[in-house]
Amino acid sequence: MSYIEEISEIVQKKLIVKNEIFDYFETPLEILCNKIYLYYKRLIENNSDLYNIEPNFFFFKNNTTVNASAYIKEKNTLTSINIGTIQKLKNTFLDNEELTDEIFGEPIQTLNQILIEKESSVMEFMYYSSIIFLINHEIGHLIQNNGELEKHINESINEAEDFNIENHIYEVDSDVFASMKLTQDIHQVWLKFDDKYKTDEFLCDLISLASSAIGIFKLFNLEAEKEIYYKEKSHPHMAVRFLIIQENIVNYISHIRKSEISEKNKDKMMINSFAIIDTLNKFHKDSFFDNFTKTVNQHSDELEEYGMYLTKEIAANKKCAYYKMKALEK
Repeated sequence: MSYIEEISEIVQKKLIVKNEIFDYFETPLEILCNKIYLYYKRLIENNSDLYNIEPNFFFFKNNTTVNASAYIKEKNTLTSINIGTIQKLKNTFLDNEELTDEIFGEPIQTLNQILIEKESSVMEFMYYSSIIFLINHEIGHLIQNNGELEKHINESINEAEDFNIENHIYEVDSDVFASMKLTQDIHQVWLKFDDKYKTDEFLCDLISLASSAIGIFKLFNLEAEKEIYYKEKSHPHMAVRFLIIQENIVNYISHIRKSEISEKNKDKMMINSFAIIDTLNKFHKDSFFDNFTKTVNQHSDELEEYGMYLTKEIAANKKCAYYKMKALEK
């Protein structure tokens, strides 16, 4: 099914009104949007046993704000990404290729040259890592709510919504699920490199890029709260979520490799991810944290404690996407 056919069926079924849907054909974003649409459809097709969310539809929302949503309407599931999200990610990564040489040191510049050999780049790799994570995050919400008659979940914080611990659990669950799916994709990309690059060190470099991309997207583009909080608001604080995402990615790549990645490389992944975020943070002077690493370190004990509580909850909750994914792996 083409995107045109898909959005036509969405409108025909009266799931979403036509003027809320962005038709990307013959627009400057056509190539980027079409790649995302085709990736999404392959994802659903290749993971039908895990997702079990059909009939499923995807569309770009005609909205310039940064957001994404998961819907359940009349036994249909839908995933949407605001077109403003795509534009913002493009501006942050793809439109700033020159920053690789201007603000990063030799290790990132060397990595960029290796990726260029594969007709990619550091910034493009980070862009697609953000997209893959975002898509799978919304799919995670659909898996959690399988069987519901009506549901609409936004990625951005809903200030009008009272705190509910289940919302925090399900947001973190979608983060963990999305980070696992992204890690699988990165591993497959790594396997396609020449043998000289099939080292744990190079794989860890790719993981660091992807992990930092998730943090940059959430920090720069979702206007996260600066003040650290825990049992408040509709979504957990970004610092809580990022630490959980990082730890899960590091542990899951070790699981995929079926060999323990050294503690040195695990620490390197964490440190490099924070360093990339802080480097771009300093460049974008209107960004959210003056020093994200410093902020996290100042609250490390409390952040780790709340993160551990949430991850234990998702591991035991049969509604969670993570629980269902691990069950299928057994």
